[in-house]
Amino acid sequence: MSEARGTRPQLFDDPAIDTLVKMLLELASETWVTRARLAALEAKVGSVEDLVLPPEIEARLAADRDAFVRKVFGVLDR
Repeated sequence: MSEARGTRPQLFDDPAIDTLVKMLLELASETWVTRARLAALEAKVGSVEDLVLPPEIEARLAADRDAFVRKVFGVLDR
């Protein structure tokens, strides 16, 4: 993910609120993308409740989860 250059605008008096809003927007974006992709998948293959994934896919999902956590909560490190 590329970082924006320059100063970040502060929208609220408390910068912590700006941080929380950024986190909320990231989560909302991720949630919508996930819901859309899941709906498309279920329309194509049916329920995924009993699906067993191969270990290599599980490993990739773990890496993706870690990247997601960094993307959403990484703002707290700044």
